[in-house]
Order: sequence, then structure tokens, then C-alpha cells
Amino acid sequence: KWFIDGAACHVAMIPDAELGPKLEAERKQIEKANEAKIVDKEAHANYVKEAIEANKVNVPDEMKHAMPTPDPTKAGILPHTQSLVVLDNDIGPVSAVQTINVDSRFVEAQIQIPIGDIPEDMRAYLILFQDLLLGTDVVLPAGVIYDDDKEPLKSEKRIPYADFDSRLSDLVTSHFACVGQDSGQFSCSWLDDLFVVGFLTPYANYPLALRWVVQGLLFADFTTDRILTCSQNLLTSIAELKREVDDVLFTVETHFTNTSPEGKPLSNRRHMSFLEQEGVLKGIIDKTKAGKADKVVAKLREIQNTLLRATDGFMALSLPSSEEPNTYIDTLAREWNMCFERYTQPAIATDAPVAKRHPFPIKYESRFPTLTKPLLVHVPVQSLQASMSLFSFKIDLPERPTGKRSFDEELKDLTSIDFFALQMLVSLLGRADGPLYNAARGKGYSYGAFIFIMPWSKKLVLEIDRASDIPKAALAINQVIADIHNNWDSYISDTDVSLALSIVQYVNTLLQSTPKKMLDQIISNSINGFKDATEYNTWKSVHLAAVTKNDMRRVFEKYVSRFADKDYPLFRLLVTPSDTEIPAELGSFEVKTLEEISATYRTDY
Repeated sequence: KWFIDGAACHVAMIPDAELGPKLEAERKQIEKANEAKIVDKEAHANYVKEAIEANKVNVPDEMKHAMPTPDPTKAGILPHTQSLVVLDNDIGPVSAVQTINVDSRFVEAQIQIPIGDIPEDMRAYLILFQDLLLGTDVVLPAGVIYDDDKEPLKSEKRIPYADFDSRLSDLVTSHFACVGQDSGQFSCSWLDDLFVVGFLTPYANYPLALRWVVQGLLFADFTTDRILTCSQNLLTSIAELKREVDDVLFTVETHFTNTSPEGKPLSNRRHMSFLEQEGVLKGIIDKTKAGKADKVVAKLREIQNTLLRATDGFMALSLPSSEEPNTYIDTLAREWNMCFERYTQPAIATDAPVAKRHPFPIKYESRFPTLTKPLLVHVPVQSLQASMSLFSFKIDLPERPTGKRSFDEELKDLTSIDFFALQMLVSLLGRADGPLYNAARGKGYSYGAFIFIMPWSKKLVLEIDRASDIPKAALAINQVIADIHNNWDSYISDTDVSLALSIVQYVNTLLQSTPKKMLDQIISNSINGFKDATEYNTWKSVHLAAVTKNDMRRVFEKYVSRFADKDYPLFRLLVTPSDTEIPAELGSFEVKTLEEISATYRTDY
């Protein structure tokens, strides 16, 4: 009643880049009027000067230098033990199990399956597949055990989607099936060459929860109703994404910077983009409504079959401190083998030799295009209310040991010093009340500006976030970068180096502060070739402690300053409302609509 019948007041804070100069002009007029009223101007000036001096906070240099500098080698992380078990006999696609024991009452399990070599015509169906897996009917064959029954089924049993979902929700606190790490519906941050199936459950529920997840993976029945419902829901999500400026920005950025060598298929990440998926999903809906759902089902079963017969995948397990990892590995083997013996899909013919290998580290080649001149793209979108920009270029800074020499030798030579120096520098520049923040947000041009490294994609990125006036924000950022070049010491002091170390160390410690974050960190460590968290933290802390002000200046000149260089061959993307005009001083941008970009994708898979 109160919400429906009561009077409401809507308060909106709307960025206005034009209002700032107007208010500043009004302020100056008021100052002049007030100044005219002052009789004894000299006495008043002295009074103001005394007031300012009395309120100054002057921290002596001696005190600044006396402030403790954090020692990265002493940073704490969540207590844990970990191990890597390389299996003598693969369990399905799992060749190794990465385990971590922490103080928790929950188990998190992730099965990570390689999908980097799947055919092109299957990649377009990955979005629908990940939405349907663990989200459709399951048909159990005779001979497997249903739920907590004591005896195997004597005949086939269909579990409707709603019942499967309800029972799985009873057993787990969360579950997922997706392409890559840090995934959204139509995107993933990294590792798009892996398909991940995982769940979090109280440790006592693990055997039964694993049974349901494994059976869902092997015996999913992709019904016409669920295909149609999921496809329509995904299309609705795309319509919503097109109204979100950050989703549009990163989707278009992926289109232009995630390329494939000639003759090679587009990456899974490219195929996940809503730029392609809108057409693909419409085609799936049309096929399904026309009674041709069997063609869609065939593609989904091909993906399923490929996952189940893959090799060189791994499992990641986070366990309570008191639990024995081998018990959990044995449970996986028992459940998988019982189900796979009754999996009826034929094997995929292949001439490729099956080579038993250690799954770590996982190597990755940059997909950033080779540019000989700047690539400037402006995408106007009618449904947007704010603008964003993203500038990026390829960098090849080693974050991890190269493996060409021993760990100790590479650590002694600080082979990753530039990476960590850059990490510290960008944390300083983009912090609240830092140079980029003040240049963009301080003047009301945008919500903020940030520089960040994307190690897996091998890119350095400058993002201007939710701008009311994107041209002014971009020009202000260029100006402050140029000013840092000319007046380095006024922006970066020795104390700032200590501050940067504190910022980076805080973030790194936060990433190892909970069981979930610790598991993600250990997966990342293994993928990057570190044998355990101790080795990773040693590598990181020794490098961070060695970074100097000169190191930070070197990486500024070598990398960050390129963002202000109009002639450097980097990618500049502006995504704006449709009526935004881009001044010539920002460069000559090619205008592309979302429809024009989408038209470059094939959708008839």
C-alpha cells in the first residue's frame, strides 16, 4: 500500500560536463563581488594566509621516510596445504588433480576440460550448450545408481529438468558449467580453451553431489522444449546487454583484438560474443520451431561427446583441512567409470596420437592483431546513455618464469621486473585521487579512468569509464600522461613507490584470503607453471620488493606513454550514444554500427 499509493520522490544524479565550467564561472563572479566588499584588503590577505598556514598538514620528509615500507615476503595468506596428483590412469578427461586443504567445511570441485581443438561449427553452439548442461532433462540408463539408492537401476529412468534442478540445489550451494574462467553469459575473461564444470557443497554431500553432476554431464537429454526456452532467454539477455555500455565496449573490443591466424578457426571467445550469437540463436529457434531440432541436438551431442573423450584435462579440489584428497579422487573415479561404461555415443574418429602429458603449464599465444598504424573505431549505439572508451596494445611482459633456466636463476636475474614495475605504476596512476582519477572524474568528464594489464591476453589497456563527455575525458587523460612525462618527479616520489607496493600487496593478499579465492589462485599458479603457492609468492614478493622509482619510470616511458602517442599503432575504441560527435583532435575514427559488425559473422551453423 505504501509503495503503490504513497507519494514518491525520485532523486537522480546526472553527470554534466557543461555544468562544471558554468559553476566555476559563477564562483568567480561571487569571489569578485565579495572582494569588492573588503575594505582593508591587505589585512584580509594576511588573515587568509594565516588561516591557510594554520590548517596545512605538513608531513616532514623525515617522517615520510620513517613510515614502514611493507615487506612483500612477510604478507600472510590463508593457511593451506596443496598437492598435485598426476594420475597413472586418466579419469575420463582428467589427467591430474590439483588439491588444496583449507580451514573450511565445504568442498569445491572443478573439472577443467580442453576444448581448444573442437571444430568451428561446434564452437557457435557452446553458449547454448553451457546454458543447457545441468539445466535440461537427464536420462539415466539401466545399470547406474540413481540418487542415494543402494542398487543400480534395472531400466532407463528420465529425470525431468525441474526435478534434476531441485535435487541438485538441495545438494550444492552453487554449480556452474561454462567456457573459461570468470565467465559471463556471452564472455569469458581468460582460458576460453577450457570448459569448466564445477560445484560447491558441504563436504558430507560431496559423493552424492558429484554423482548428480557427473550424470548430468554424461546423460543430459537436450529436449526441444529446453532448447527453445534457453535460446529465447539468451536472446532476451542480448537485448539487455545492448543497453549496457560496458558489455558493448568489451564485446566490440574482443571482436577487433581477438583474431586468429589465417586458416585457423575463430577462438571460442569470439564465437561466444553476442555479435554472433544473436544470429545463431535466431537460427536455432527457427530450426526448432520448424521441427528440425534434431540438427541442433546433433551439434550439442557432438560437443558433449568431445568433452567426455578429451584428454589432458584436470580437476581442482578445495577440501577441508582434515580430508584426505585420495578419497575424493577415488570417488570421482568410481562415479565416472560407472557412468562412462554405459555412455552410448560413438567415439569420434581421429588420427591424432593420444600423448600422455602433464597438463601444466598451459601456454597461450597472443591473439592481438599486428598493427602498422593506429586502429580507431567509433561505435554509436542509440540505446546507450553514457560513453566508454578502451585503448589497448600488445605487450609481451613475462609474468612467470620462462622455463628456459632454473627457477632460482630466473628469480636472481629478476626476469619479470618490468611486469611488476608496471603493475605498481598503474595502481598508483589509477587510484582514487590519483592523476588519472583527477583528470577524468575530478572535472566531471567520466566516472573514472584506469590502466590495467591483461597478462593472459598480453595487452595493456586504458579504460575511461561511463563518461558524460568522452572527447573531453580522453583529451584530459592524454594531457595528464604527457604532463607525467614532463614532470615525473612531481607525480611519483619515493614515498609513492612504497604506496604502490602497499596497494599491489593488499590486492595480492586479498586474492589468497578465502578458500574460493585460494583455489582460483592455485589454479592460476599451476596454469602459469608454478609448483605451489609458496613458489608463486616468492617469485612475486622478491620482484615487488626490488622495484624502484627508476623501474617505474622506465615502464612508463616504454608502455604507458604510448596511450598519448597519436601515431603509435594501438587500438582505440569509443562506444557512445548515437548523437556523440568526436573532434578531429582525437583522430580520424571509423564509424561502425553493431549491426555492421554483426553482419561479418557467419550464423548458418
